[in-house]
Amino acid sequence: MSQVQVQTAPVITVTRGGIVESQHDAVISVVSAEGKQIAHYGDTELVTFARSSAKPIQAIPVVESGALDAFGFDEADLALFCASHSSELQHTDRVANVLKRIGLDESYLKCGGHIPHSMETYDRLILAGQKPTSLYSNCSGKHSGMLTYTRHTGTDPNTYHLPEHPLQQEIVKVLAELSEVPAEDIVIGTDGCGVPCFAIPVFNWALAMAKYSDPKNTSHGPAMTRIVKAMGAYPELVGGTDRFDTDLMRATSGRIVAKGGAEGFIIAIDTANHYAIAAKVKDGNARGIPSLVIKTLLELNALTQKERTLLGRYEEPVIMNTRQEIVGKISVDVELVRD
Repeated sequence: MSQVQVQTAPVITVTRGGIVESQHDAVISVVSAEGKQIAHYGDTELVTFARSSAKPIQAIPVVESGALDAFGFDEADLALFCASHSSELQHTDRVANVLKRIGLDESYLKCGGHIPHSMETYDRLILAGQKPTSLYSNCSGKHSGMLTYTRHTGTDPNTYHLPEHPLQQEIVKVLAELSEVPAEDIVIGTDGCGVPCFAIPVFNWALAMAKYSDPKNTSHGPAMTRIVKAMGAYPELVGGTDRFDTDLMRATSGRIVAKGGAEGFIIAIDTANHYAIAAKVKDGNARGIPSLVIKTLLELNALTQKERTLLGRYEEPVIMNTRQEIVGKISVDVELVRD
């Protein structure tokens, strides 16, 4: 995974008072289901963590082990296993139900607690005098899915988060196969929620995710088909209210499946045109990600006018001050290189 320096101009611009206040560079790779890079911007050999954008891959062993079906979980539960949710009631109630059905309690979740994305939820906790527990982690859905795997396979539910656990070893094998990066070349770190996270080139992230757009020719096809359909059918469980990946999936009726990750990473899978986009803002600032994805989709002629209208507030978002006055905007200027 050698890295070649590619000089590019910043593609995301933040303006205020009529001048440029900030700019961000990005890398974009668009790869077909057949494995060909059809368009790109920047150095797609950049090795980077996908963070939570990898959740659709982390869910594959949960499905393939038979754990999902053994406990009678449905598509909505599977979507939650791929989520970075906002900790709304629809999310936390479902995680609690998963734990109940597999016979474990919240203490088994290794994700830790943090302030919920949903301010409504946070206000409710404050009024009740409660602190956010692991249940309110945006990754508690993924962790409950991992615990489901341990209960079905008889592996240790106390160590599922460690790299040496059979589940985490299986995830690395699946990622290596889908991304076509040898397992020994995958960089392994620790995610914010405590489980392993993985770094490979941006191109290979797009390659792995492109196989979700037409998974019939992969050995993991049945599981991948179920995962991408579940995410598209239940976008509100993948993210939540006013979340870009949720709204993109909803606006396109699940045709485009998206999953954001921390530090300015996102994937978008076009299940109709059989390709995937992987994008990384190099400095990790995610505020321009929605605009970047929409701009890329428009260049690829992937959005109808109706869908573009529904997503209008993300295309060139305005910046508001505390008086709710418009004081600036975020815009994207990028021309993809056609391969």
